[in-house]
Amino acid sequence: MEVREPVQQMTTDRQIIEEEVVKAKTEELEHKPNIDILKHTSEQNWQKEIAQFIKSKEIKQRSGEGVDELEDCDSFGEINFIGFGHGSKSAPYIRVDKNTNAEILWDLLINYWHMPRPKVLISVTGGAQDFFFKDRLKNLFNKGLYKAAVSTGGWIVTGGTGVGVMKKVGEAIKEESKGTTNDSHRHVVALGIATWGIISNNTVMEKSSKNGDLHEGFWPAEYVEKELKLSGKQTSLDSNHTHFILVDHGKVDYGADIGLRANLEQFINTKQTKEGKEKSAIPVVLVVVQGGVGTIETVYKSLIPPQDNSSGDSKVESIPVVIVEGSGKAADAIAEALRKTKQVDSTGIRDILEGMDIIRDVVDPKRINQTKFQECLGWFEQMMSSPYREMITVFRMQEENFKDIDRAILHGLLQAKSLTDKIDKQLNLALNWNRCDIAREEIITAERRTKWQEASLEGNMMTALIDNRPDFVELFLQHVIHLDKFLTIERLNSLYQKVIYSKQSIDGRTSTIDILRTRLESYQLKGITRGDECRFLLRRVGKVIQELTFHEYDRYYKEEKFVLKEQDKQDTESVPMTTSTNCKEDEFECPDQHLFLWAVLLNRREMAKIFWQRLTIGNIGSALFAGRILKALSRHAEIEEELTLYYDLTNHADEFEDLAIGVMDNCYEDDKKMSKLALVRKLTDWGGTTCFSIAYAAEQMKFIEHDCCQTKLQRVWKGNVQIHSYKQWIAYVFAAIFPFIIPFMTFLTKDYQVEYQEEENKESKKVETYKELSRWDKLKNVLRWKSNYKPGKGSEIRRVGGRPDDVTLWEGMGYYYKAPMSKFFFNIFLYVVLLFLFSWFILTDLRPASEENSPSVVEWIVIAWVATLIIEEFRQIHSKDPKSAFYRVLSWASDAWNIFDFLMFLFFIISIILRFTLSTEKFYRARIFYCVTLMLFYFRLLHMGFVQKDIGPKIIMIFKMLKDLMYFLVILIIFILSFGIASEAILYPNMEPDIRVFFKSIYKPYWQLYGELFLEEIEGLTDNATCYEDPRYVERCPETEQYPWVAPVLTAIYMLISNILLINLLIAMFSFTFQKVQEKSETIWRFYRYELINEYYDRPALAPPLIIFNHMYRFCKWSYMKYELKSELNKEKQEQKKADVIKKHETKMSHCLRVRLDDRLEDYLNGFEKKHMENYFIKKNQEYAKSWESTVTSSGDRIDKMSNDMEEMRELIGVSGKQETTQVKPPTGEQRQSIHSTTPNDEMATQIGQLTTKVSQMENKMDEMVNQNGQLTTKVAQIENKMDKILEMLEKSLSLKTESEC
Repeated sequence: MEVREPVQQMTTDRQIIEEEVVKAKTEELEHKPNIDILKHTSEQNWQKEIAQFIKSKEIKQRSGEGVDELEDCDSFGEINFIGFGHGSKSAPYIRVDKNTNAEILWDLLINYWHMPRPKVLISVTGGAQDFFFKDRLKNLFNKGLYKAAVSTGGWIVTGGTGVGVMKKVGEAIKEESKGTTNDSHRHVVALGIATWGIISNNTVMEKSSKNGDLHEGFWPAEYVEKELKLSGKQTSLDSNHTHFILVDHGKVDYGADIGLRANLEQFINTKQTKEGKEKSAIPVVLVVVQGGVGTIETVYKSLIPPQDNSSGDSKVESIPVVIVEGSGKAADAIAEALRKTKQVDSTGIRDILEGMDIIRDVVDPKRINQTKFQECLGWFEQMMSSPYREMITVFRMQEENFKDIDRAILHGLLQAKSLTDKIDKQLNLALNWNRCDIAREEIITAERRTKWQEASLEGNMMTALIDNRPDFVELFLQHVIHLDKFLTIERLNSLYQKVIYSKQSIDGRTSTIDILRTRLESYQLKGITRGDECRFLLRRVGKVIQELTFHEYDRYYKEEKFVLKEQDKQDTESVPMTTSTNCKEDEFECPDQHLFLWAVLLNRREMAKIFWQRLTIGNIGSALFAGRILKALSRHAEIEEELTLYYDLTNHADEFEDLAIGVMDNCYEDDKKMSKLALVRKLTDWGGTTCFSIAYAAEQMKFIEHDCCQTKLQRVWKGNVQIHSYKQWIAYVFAAIFPFIIPFMTFLTKDYQVEYQEEENKESKKVETYKELSRWDKLKNVLRWKSNYKPGKGSEIRRVGGRPDDVTLWEGMGYYYKAPMSKFFFNIFLYVVLLFLFSWFILTDLRPASEENSPSVVEWIVIAWVATLIIEEFRQIHSKDPKSAFYRVLSWASDAWNIFDFLMFLFFIISIILRFTLSTEKFYRARIFYCVTLMLFYFRLLHMGFVQKDIGPKIIMIFKMLKDLMYFLVILIIFILSFGIASEAILYPNMEPDIRVFFKSIYKPYWQLYGELFLEEIEGLTDNATCYEDPRYVERCPETEQYPWVAPVLTAIYMLISNILLINLLIAMFSFTFQKVQEKSETIWRFYRYELINEYYDRPALAPPLIIFNHMYRFCKWSYMKYELKSELNKEKQEQKKADVIKKHETKMSHCLRVRLDDRLEDYLNGFEKKHMENYFIKKNQEYAKSWESTVTSSGDRIDKMSNDMEEMRELIGVSGKQETTQVKPPTGEQRQSIHSTTPNDEMATQIGQLTTKVSQMENKMDEMVNQNGQLTTKVAQIENKMDKILEMLEKSLSLKTESEC
């Protein structure tokens, strides 16, 4: 007996038993009887629960065929389908009387069969006999019905038999579930409600055994396909359904299930989708496929339930209906009746219906009595009248409005009375089905503006955010949601909690939930219990963001207000599904920023892009910041070997970098000065950093390569000195030696200063009034002020002179000596002097300290000089962006050159210690350390080469190749040790125990790489004198008498592997690294050039050793400003005034690479970026519309449309052919009387021939379009190749032009 796995948890006893079953599976073969007992016990518990429920509720069934007497239900259990094409499959069933209470059945389905509570009920009705289903309509029906059930978690209810529309539904579930790997998608609930009397071989399911007074049921009832007798009205159950209710009315005839099914559906329509605070009625929709008179009655009772006519019970509502036109018979009749009575008054509907042949074909008066025929016409008449006709939706394949049947079903559900005036409920349905097009076209419309503006849709917005529905979020933000009022601290906390701690991942393999969950758990706050973690969730999120950005920014959510109170903690569980009436407005100054961060952390691309486009705090910096977070997350994914997530995060980060570049392009085309200012302004909303700093920290090389970045860096590099010609270069170089040349040079004033003027009539407005405005009002105010903006004259050329606009001599000298380029050259010059002095005393005067005049004066100068370099390194650590000292050190150590400096200075300090402590006999050790230190000092000169365009990439190649060499050495050492020790043990067995034997073992194989083969020693050709005179032999001769051939063979194999295989591998690795760096050498050089320029811009004007005076001055200045800031902050008590003091202090500290703007100019710059962000997307859309991808897509759509038309024509031809075949039969007497009015066979053949010709013509057109698409693709490829060649030529010409200028 196969064990049935329940959908939900059973009792506690059953859980324990199932856990024991899992453990028992690992036991050996002799323990198998124990497993069977446990399985049997778990099944018995569940079976007894069902049997006891049936007895307690007194569920009845008919006692026999043709008998009206009732008896206790004894036909229930599980049907085991055997021989139906899919192995063995089980489904619960029960046999009930047609008058059984629907509430009892609902209790059985939910609490005992453990079916998941449905969100939607899709009732499918139609023909009970097999019928022809057009292929295209069948495919649309299968996909649409399955998609509707899966996307909503709904039930599909049918007649449950293996014929007609019920069979079509079963086949749809079977076929569509094969194509999915998601378990939740594979288990669609399909409830079959069938008539007991028509089920073939139903005797295998009745009269269960008794245990006392309790029927035990059938577990299972074997339902074998070969034992079925399908004759007359007898039919089988459909094996693809998951549950069965078999309705007994004591007859072998159809129809017993109609009343009970209608009652059950009406009852379910009154139930709620889930328990709790947020209740929502389960919507029900009836889907009609083909059908006959019984189907028409079902549609009528769904639209006009009996309670509406009699008791007027308001709880029983009409059920909307979806008609699948083209399926035939009743469905086509209803669709045709709707079309013909559309513009007809209610008094004329009856006449039109009586004249419709299609209704007479379905409701044939010759087959049924006239009373029944008139009753059917009455049903049609009531259905065609208002308001019931509005609840009928017709799915036509030809219509553009309903391309998919699931959209037609959703449209039908929206017509339900329970949802007509409830916008939030309708949006919940659209969200569950992920059909934003329906929401946009039918719910959030201009005609219903009053309704959706009055509705509270915050719950729908939360659902859209949590379920990752970017289309809905964009729709809500455009029309119904104001983020200033929507986003509260409780909601933001709930967004993180509901997604990160969700049991099911919505985003699949590209989800960062596991990474975030791990990082959050690493930030457990002290003194916080497990139950209170959600209260401090935002604080921990802020710490994660700070960690991902290497502590370079102020931590988000560190204020006390971001810690939820106890009441808020309890309410946060229901926040996403409820609306808050007491939302605190303006809890966040920029709510878009926090939702943008939320989307970025969760790696939700479309959602992040929506909020990024809405930002008003600098779109360029925001995009770069997002890229940095995503790259940090990608590193965590790479560590965990989540390669799919790693590549997705990397691509996502590249997308944001491309967005930043695109916006920068548009800004740079419009206003170069403001674009450069955007690069260096302090982004107050992103921790006070700059675009340059973010891009460098995230290694966003393409952004730093941008023309705007490079021109700004070049401007910073030259400082305020104007150098555009060879004469100016010559004057600049000689001015370092002859300072009197400086007065003859030209200078530029600071280019980051921007002057602006306000309107005269608004000069009296206070700055405080401007600060009190909201962010949007500020932006509007600034945009009005834009016409009065003008850049200052700070970029004009100035000379040293006595005129008011001229530069003074001291200012000119300051501009010259403070320029980073000047600092760089002075540092190189003095560093070379240091190397000369260092080399001089090592070569000529390095003696022990015990001797006279030791150390020498030169050595003391070098020691003092290097001390100033060490102090400069400490200053650089202090000036790093991270807030804590620990992360400043880590940030400093992240640069390989700083690690090199640390080793260099460490060796120097060790050399000094040894130099003063070692005696004369051991002084050689100090000399060795001094020499190694000198080598490191010489290597440090390579860093200076980064400034040069040709040398910089070569240095980068060297470092990349050194990494390759490290990996190669690991492999090489393995071969050296293996062959070296083996050959040494053969040549010199049983050597004296000494650690030097290992060094001797690797001595020969290492030098053999360079050609020193030691063949005489290996082959035993050395004599005793040579052995004892040569120190390499350790006073022994090799022993080669017993096996003289082994050592040479090993050497030959080693030489073959090392000199041929491994060396060529190393060459290939170097070649690959060289090619990789060479392809983007300029990009890499420009990227690293930023750090060099930033370092020398931040350095003091004087080079070591004179730099010590700058250090003293800067320390005094820094101490004074800290004291001044502290004293000013102590004077102010209001937080706003303290913030103003900090801003004032930051403005004083502004410099060329980090500018603190005032509020007015910062808001203008935000608006400037936002305007060009919108222009960027407009241009991008226009380019896409003209691109070949758009052309191919539109051509593909046309091909699809033509293919659909062809399929429709083929179906018409097939139907016409069938009609022609039937007309060949001999006519009856009545047909002979009306033979003159029928269509002749030759006319039918002519029509078929015309349709065939049209089909062939359309096929030819499709072939032509396919060929055109192929030719278009070929042309696009040719154009791309030509563009590549043109770009190469342009790059060569630009490089030649740059070289000529240099």
